[in-house]
Amino acid sequence: MAYKKIEIKRPRGINLDLSPYAMPNEMWSEGDNVTFRQARTNVAQGYSEVYNTQYVDTDGDGTPDDPLVAVDYTTVVGHPIIAVPFTDFVSNYWFYANDADIYRIGSDGVHTKVTRNDGAGTPTYTPYTGDYNNGWTSSLFNGALIFNNTKDVPQFLTDPNGSFTDLTAWPSNERCSVIRPFKNFLIALDIHDMNTSDSFPTKVVWSDTAPLGGVPASWDTGDPAVQAGYNILPDTQGRIVDGKSLNDTFFIYKNDAVWAMQFIGGSLVFSFRKVFSDGSGILAKDCVTEFEGKHFVVGVDDVYIHDGTAKKSIITNQMRRALYSQINPDHTDKVKCVHDSKNREVLIHYPSVDSPTGESDKVVTYNYESDSWTKRDVKRIAFIGIGHVQREVGEPEGWDWDAGTWDGDGSFWGDESYNPSRNDLLYVKHGDANNDSGFFLGESGLSINGVTYKPFVERIGLDFEDDKGYKYINAIYPHFEGEGTVNIYVGTEERQGGGISWSQPQEFVIGEDYKATFRESGRYIGIKMESKTDNIWALTGYSVEYSYEGRQ
Repeated sequence: MAYKKIEIKRPRGINLDLSPYAMPNEMWSEGDNVTFRQARTNVAQGYSEVYNTQYVDTDGDGTPDDPLVAVDYTTVVGHPIIAVPFTDFVSNYWFYANDADIYRIGSDGVHTKVTRNDGAGTPTYTPYTGDYNNGWTSSLFNGALIFNNTKDVPQFLTDPNGSFTDLTAWPSNERCSVIRPFKNFLIALDIHDMNTSDSFPTKVVWSDTAPLGGVPASWDTGDPAVQAGYNILPDTQGRIVDGKSLNDTFFIYKNDAVWAMQFIGGSLVFSFRKVFSDGSGILAKDCVTEFEGKHFVVGVDDVYIHDGTAKKSIITNQMRRALYSQINPDHTDKVKCVHDSKNREVLIHYPSVDSPTGESDKVVTYNYESDSWTKRDVKRIAFIGIGHVQREVGEPEGWDWDAGTWDGDGSFWGDESYNPSRNDLLYVKHGDANNDSGFFLGESGLSINGVTYKPFVERIGLDFEDDKGYKYINAIYPHFEGEGTVNIYVGTEERQGGGISWSQPQEFVIGEDYKATFRESGRYIGIKMESKTDNIWALTGYSVEYSYEGRQ
């Protein structure tokens, strides 16, 4: 019997929107826990806990005492909502906030309360009044770290060893939904007056210019001696949700339009113009990030990119319907995105309809090198931060730790603990009543904090350019790199949408086998590959060996 062979090179992307019978052969019609970096289909790594409870080790042998004795202040406090990195260019820190307090984590792994207080030797703290539904946002401005929760006066900190305090000169009766930096100004969006209970959801307020290394000294929009001011964007019914700078423009995102704000000086200070008014806007706070000179935006019903002039959907006909049909409609405000520049990806994490409390249980990821989408599961995630994450408590910092000699040390100059090129993903688990909150290093291991998963990809609807003939599948030749055992399946289907029947799995040992043999026939063919063992592998392509059995 003469066999034909078709090779599918560089399979990429999971497409859940198009019919699998009409997609290019290199697209997958389903999959989970994989990535598409470097023109390959790769096992996605999981995440593992960091900055967690330490235990006393009296004799220093690396084994905690028995019974366990926790080191003071090394356990996450409450249910964190956000975590952001901060550095003084000597040491690295993470600051996180729960409903009532803000904490600092240093290189020693100690969780120190830095909530606003009276500054006494034994300080009296004033708890914050927001909750998970109010959320927290954060920005870095002029060396200051700014936190805002919509319910309290915005908070700021300049000394990582100090405490947060009310933002200088902020009007005590006002609250804002979000506060963002632009040039030498701070921009507050969606204003609420606590005295009158009046809300101004289309109001933009900007501060006076900030001094070098400080925060603005005035927010008085009625003082002609300063540049503080405000504007109203009332032309559409939508409210302002967020804002972010791009080059010399600050883009204001409503939930039904996008405006551009530019510095012009003089009495007006800023000019405003509408950029997009097609109703896309933005879905929630922290749903915009910058990459390669563009904004990536999770809109109300589309994910798009723009450069300030033209915008383009990057999810239509790939995963748009699947994403927006899965987002829990009661918690659309919990959707967020983060740019992972190291891997050329943007992650969108969101609560699905299976997450009634609003923590993210799903992630979809866009790889902008390969223009591909993938997805994976997570557990009760409130936020994903990006910055320097210490793998071990007390990770070396500075000169004094290094026992090597100048000539014998193999490390690189400048490879100190603060390394701006080493950006890690930090998953913030909000947790539940069992207090299983915590922080987790992304791209770490092959489990979700100890719970394993099975990466897989599949493609159905292959007809090899002949939707009449029956194909007899003799063998699959996968092109794997890595190690481990993969189960390979062949599926067959008589008609489109008729339901696919999968074969028994054929084990393929990477590095030993070169093909998986089958005896399956059908008009439409499916291919499925699933990890059997917990190993890292990459698939660069595969070939299908088949013959025709005729037409019926």
